[in-house]
Amino acid sequence: MKRWFLRILLVTLMLVLALSFTAFAKKGGPPYTVGLSNGPFTHSWRVQMIESLHQEFEFYKKQGLVDRLIIQNAGPDVGTQIAQIRNLIASGVDLLLINPNSSTALNPVIEEAQEAGILVVVYDMPIDNPKVLDIYMNQDWWMTPLAEWFCKQLNYKGNIVYISGIADQPGNIQRDQAAEKVLAKYPNIKLLAKANGNWDQAAAQQVMSDLLASFPKIDGVLTQDGMTLGIIRAFEAAGRKVPVVTGETQVAFIKKWKEMKDKQGFSTFGIVNPPGYVNIALGVGLRLLQGKKLKPEVLVNGHVIYTRPNLIVDNKNIDQIYKQYKDWADSYYVNSWYSQKELDELFQ
Repeated sequence: MKRWFLRILLVTLMLVLALSFTAFAKKGGPPYTVGLSNGPFTHSWRVQMIESLHQEFEFYKKQGLVDRLIIQNAGPDVGTQIAQIRNLIASGVDLLLINPNSSTALNPVIEEAQEAGILVVVYDMPIDNPKVLDIYMNQDWWMTPLAEWFCKQLNYKGNIVYISGIADQPGNIQRDQAAEKVLAKYPNIKLLAKANGNWDQAAAQQVMSDLLASFPKIDGVLTQDGMTLGIIRAFEAAGRKVPVVTGETQVAFIKKWKEMKDKQGFSTFGIVNPPGYVNIALGVGLRLLQGKKLKPEVLVNGHVIYTRPNLIVDNKNIDQIYKQYKDWADSYYVNSWYSQKELDELFQ
């Protein structure tokens, strides 16, 4: 009896939370002021994220929906991000987008923003707060196929290292968990070491060089965003053959991939994590401010909207992707975001 009561209570709670995000009409109407609180700004993905936001913001500005965009970059420090969010609250923003440095520590200041009548949308990372709308890539959907491809290429055996991203970032923690879950299925794959390359090409090259000095036999390198090129350069500098390595979609690596494929038959596998997905949070937030209602089935656990990777790059389509991005700056990523039609489809 007690178990049934708890189930009913839980379902009721999730329904209430879901309904709380189906509509958030802002009195006074547009134009709206938008604030962005970002964390680290040291790698090019975040730079392109903000460029993408500016681009889409101008689209909405021409429609008269927005007037000002205020951006603050906190770096990795949680205390700085909390202080900057308070600055954005004081600036009178209507919509506050947050790429969080912590899954829990921002909750009190988020509550301050909500009490001030501000619509808060967290994006890119999971946050432990069911009262906040959270829009992010399901990192399990992203990391699991990457790790499975890697294990298959190794024929499910061998000595590997894992170069992960920024240790404490919530999204990176989820990627690590997904990778560990896949590796646990294949006991003949031995993880020699794990190191953090901080989603930075130069940092990844350095940690890979250190690992090469420690381990004479490495059959594969599992890695993620923005670091594969640094890893390959470490092997080249050491005069060692590049082993099985997972790919990614930074333009510099796309160019290297194409070159190595044509010369050596190199093959890898990358999944996009578009910087432009920040504009999904922007588009959803602006629609909620206008009083539009999310479809209840869009929400997971009452407050999460999962986004899916929309492109996988492998040797079947690398020539096409290279042709499309070969004139882009090396620091950019293969990029896209939801169209207006796709955003509208999230709503009733």
